[in-house]
Order: sequence, then structure tokens, then C-alpha cells
Amino acid sequence: MSAARTPTQAARAVGRSRDLDLRDRLDRVRGVMFDVDGCLLLADQPSGLGGVALPGAARAIETARATGRRVCFFTNGSMQAPSAIAATLRGLGVEACDDEVLTPAVVAAETLGARYPDRPLLVFGDGVRSVFRERGVPLVSFDDAEAWRAGEVAAVVVGWDTAFGRSKIQAAAEAILGGADLYTTSDAPSFASHERLNVGVSGFIAAGLAHVTSQPYTVLGKPSAEAFAAVTAKLGASGHETLVVGDDLDMETSMARRGGALAALVTTGTHTADDAAAASGARVPDLVLDSLEELADLLAGAVACGPGKTNGKDDR
Repeated sequence: MSAARTPTQAARAVGRSRDLDLRDRLDRVRGVMFDVDGCLLLADQPSGLGGVALPGAARAIETARATGRRVCFFTNGSMQAPSAIAATLRGLGVEACDDEVLTPAVVAAETLGARYPDRPLLVFGDGVRSVFRERGVPLVSFDDAEAWRAGEVAAVVVGWDTAFGRSKIQAAAEAILGGADLYTTSDAPSFASHERLNVGVSGFIAAGLAHVTSQPYTVLGKPSAEAFAAVTAKLGASGHETLVVGDDLDMETSMARRGGALAALVTTGTHTADDAAAASGARVPDLVLDSLEELADLLAGAVACGPGKTNGKDDR
């Protein structure tokens, strides 16, 4: 009789035995999405401010590019614009172009701009508002009581906003009661950090508004279908040709599995190998990795993408 497996060994077995052609699936990957907090870096502030890069982060990205695969970066943080997040990553030695970074604010602006053309939105968070303005989405000020009381606001969008208070909650609640739909960039209760619990703000505000108005909210960041569609569009790959790498079973793993992508859990952030072993359904990852060094090794051994299928460094 073989020796009993440890929880970590069991977690790896869950990921690897679920799909016998895992190597073939990895060979077919044309694009890789990397989460930021808890995956590429650890920090005590959102979007990596003041953080440190995790082992293997730079090498995994370099290897993905070297084997001809597109890469993108998706954080559920909405405090900063994509260009600022890319600059933070580069400052930590992780090569990232501004246009490779996705945030829920980008997804929300593109989704809601198309869903409510030419109709104004009431938006929490300077980081989210700046992205909406860049894309020409009309906004209403929290001071414009006439607009949100008259039912002109199409939707309330909640992003990272530590300056929220009663006046903003009042305005948003009246807009929602007047017919506006409610969205949030993320409802994650917390996210991985270096030394302390990083509390999610966007979900806190959205949950409060839902409680006050009795109206449900819709998440546009990870793990939503809208977020996954933005990932595959950015990578120029189908769901089955996409590898999603992250530290959260409820965010990255669930999004990947529901979209038909390959899901890799790196145990440097929110969830552990033991959590993966106990997971079920869409929360079960295909791969469980101790660090991105392991991912770099896997990608180095995978079949490279053919010409014309990549946006590696030589193709950009």
C-alpha cells in the first residue's frame, strides 16, 4: 500500500489528474493572463504600491514571451489607471507595457459605454472616473443633485473610493431608486498583502448600496464573463488557448474554468494548496504551483507558438 499523501500532494493530484491531456493543453496556450497582487507581487497597498516582486515573476513573463505567447496583466484593483500599474510593475523588474494592463475600470468603461450609449453614469473612485473620461463615457457629478434625482443616471458604478461618505451614498442611493442600475468593479472581501489584511473597499460600498436600495449589484471585474472576454480579446486568443494565473480560487480560477481556460493557482497569496485540495466545481485549478518559477519551467518545456500567432517582444 502506498503512503498517504500530504494535503499539498493531494492538492497537486487534484489539479493534475482532472485533465489527462494537461501537457497538450499547455502546448496550445497562446496567451497568459497574470494576476498582480499575490501572484506577481505582494504589497500592503492596492495595485502593488510599495510592494516587492515575488520569486519567478519576471522569469515567467519573459519565458511566456520567449515561447511566443501573448501576456496581459489583470488586477481587480481600480485605484490606479493601467499606465500607473504598468509603471509599478516595471519598477519592480517585471516587464509590462501600459496597454497590456487590464483593470475592472477598463472592463466597466467599455461594457457600460456600449450598454448605455450617451447616457450619464455616476461613478465612485478617481481611478475609475479617469478611465471612463479617457473613453468618452459621460459622467454625472455627485454634486449634480438635479441629474440623479431626476432619474437621468443610467447606472451607478462603484470602484475603489476611500473618500466615500454619507453624501456620496445618499446620491447613489437616490439614483438607484430613481432607476439606475448598480455595478461594482469588484466585490472581493480582501486581497493578498505583504503583512496585513487588505480590505476590499468597492464591494463594501456596493453591498451597502444594495442593502439600502434592495437592488442587486453586478460585478464587472474578475471573475465576471465580461472580465474574461476582455482578457481573451487582449490576448487575441480563445478561451481554450488561454492560461489564467492567479492566487485566488474565487477570482482567477473560477473565471478561467467557466471560460474554458487553463487555470493555474500560485500559492503565494490568498489561497493555499490545501484550499485547492478542498475545492470543488469551478474552483478546482488545473495546476497548483508553489511559485512562478515552476510556471516558467513548464512554459519553457511547452511547444512554442508558431509565427503570426504571438505578440512576443519581437512582434510588438
